[in-house]
Amino acid sequence: MSPVPSDQVRYERALSRYFKIPAEDRKSRDREKVLGALGIDNPPEFLSMHIPLWEAKVDELIDPSSSDMLPISISHSYVNWVRGAIGTMPAEARVRIFSSKLKETGLKKAILSLIHRLSHDGARDFAVTDVTLLEKMHKDTLFSVRDSSDRSFTFYLSRFGCLGEYIYSGLPALVGLPAVPAVYHLSPQGEEVLLKPKEAGVNIYLDDFDADRILADGEWWVRGAARQDALGDCIGTALRFGHYVATPERQVVMIDNIEIFHLEAADARIFEPIFDFLPAKAYPSDARKARALRQTFEGLYQEAYDAQMTVIRDEWGELERYLVSMRRHIHAYAGDVFETVLTGIRTRIFGKR
Repeated sequence: MSPVPSDQVRYERALSRYFKIPAEDRKSRDREKVLGALGIDNPPEFLSMHIPLWEAKVDELIDPSSSDMLPISISHSYVNWVRGAIGTMPAEARVRIFSSKLKETGLKKAILSLIHRLSHDGARDFAVTDVTLLEKMHKDTLFSVRDSSDRSFTFYLSRFGCLGEYIYSGLPALVGLPAVPAVYHLSPQGEEVLLKPKEAGVNIYLDDFDADRILADGEWWVRGAARQDALGDCIGTALRFGHYVATPERQVVMIDNIEIFHLEAADARIFEPIFDFLPAKAYPSDARKARALRQTFEGLYQEAYDAQMTVIRDEWGELERYLVSMRRHIHAYAGDVFETVLTGIRTRIFGKR
């Protein structure tokens, strides 16, 4: 739900008054006034939840200088309690909180930039219409907006592995591969976040589908995954289940590329090849049919993989220029000397000379 403008203004005025009070002087009654303006039905009850340091967490949640909608580490033992408490808020309250953060953190400009990349025109403004805290690791906030042309978009705000995913996001297009666009944003307060659209399509490893779907679409899924794997192998992407999304446009895109530059021979790839996974899923009780399908899929995979490697070698100059332009980010992300990373990638593509 989109907040009524007057309600948003009322909340932001109450928020401004509240954060003028020194942190050590803030009282429960001060927080209750802000929560009342936010639309919480029973502020005292909300503040009395049995979560350690909960009132301080409320301050972190509503802080307009922080983009974080989940003010606790995802590895903390109380994370589900905090997420659950925020989830009990009315939907419009979460929208108001998130909307109040956009200006001071610079997120508004970053979101408009992503809308522009998706729509290829300059949206003048947008309104937040929904905010959800996800239980997935690495994707803590899902939010929807409606722009000035009445188009709706749904985005992830990620706060984990942002640099790795951002560096990777510019590579696929250089070698003719589809990619999910991503906008990396460093707020004035020093917070790193990544914005990206919610993927449309089927997650090949995680979603449920039957043998008929695999037989109908499996061949282009396998070819698309092979092409993406070729690039991922060159960059040293450490894959996990759930990386492949098959889009309605019959393309396979890679998501959650947060771990890259695993370029040593001993680096682990926790990964089941798609040409093993799909036949086993299609024929879990018929080993003969699974073997036959695997043979077909492995041949298609290798053909597409080899063809993509040829493209990557041909486009090495473009890849190298892009990586050089990301030199500072790559050093910050990998912690290695840039030339060491570049040499490792070059060796993956061309072999040792």
